[in-house]
Amino acid sequence: MAITKINYSSAFHYQLHSFTEKRETSWAYSPYGGGEVDGVENGAPPLPWEIECYPGTLFEDEVKLIPVPHTSSVKSCHRCKGGGSLLCAECHGKGWVRCLSCHGDGWSASTSGYKERCFYCHSSTHGHGRQDCLKCNAKGRVPCPTCDNYGQIQCFIQLTISWKVNSAEHIVERLSLPEDLVKSVSGQVAFEEEAQQVLPIGHFPDETINMASTQIVHAHAQAFSDQKLIRQKQVVRIIPVTEINYRWKNKNNVFYVFGFENRAYAPDYPQKCCCGCTIL
Repeated sequence: MAITKINYSSAFHYQLHSFTEKRETSWAYSPYGGGEVDGVENGAPPLPWEIECYPGTLFEDEVKLIPVPHTSSVKSCHRCKGGGSLLCAECHGKGWVRCLSCHGDGWSASTSGYKERCFYCHSSTHGHGRQDCLKCNAKGRVPCPTCDNYGQIQCFIQLTISWKVNSAEHIVERLSLPEDLVKSVSGQVAFEEEAQQVLPIGHFPDETINMASTQIVHAHAQAFSDQKLIRQKQVVRIIPVTEINYRWKNKNNVFYVFGFENRAYAPDYPQKCCCGCTIL
């Protein structure tokens, strides 16, 4: 293989991360087995944005569920009607099921060919051919999972707080290297800014990055009308890219070396594996 030409270039990777917070309320319930109930008699419930709560870490997706103070009340369980238990779906309330070994006959054939009492159900309290229902312990009813066998539930308004990182990016690459490969490698951070609300970049040497920053920042300013903007961060990375033109078996081809990792991309390389190395 003969190298015919080498071109040195740089790709620019612009990213804007907007960290937002969204609050929603909905009715929820939990089993109630006694204890204090924080109802409206303790005061007026606060509005969603009046409840103090903060994310654990900036620029990380997170969800928290918080009961709204002074919204709790106790009611009978809607599933079991306050009884605390439900009819067993396995035995339909009988407390027993048909023996699977003898199929409910009560007899099984011995090795000598004679019939004998089924080993699995011969001592059943429900009679031959029947076995105790294991799901309900032969009681015919099972604890209600909604109220945890208490018969009552505590209803309250639940606040769901969602923190989310909303990202947008733009890549400037003037050779023919795919954008996904540019994003996958490391490079030099040429510009980084973090603030409650950043302004578009206007002084970067590449005007395309300035234009992309303006468009993306303005788009994010209008995109999250139902959310609160907590923080923004924008970054510009420079990724080194080298284009190598070569000639192999009377054919002209090209491959690329890019990123600080010196990864290689050769879409038309004649061999995908060479000396234990894999060519992208």
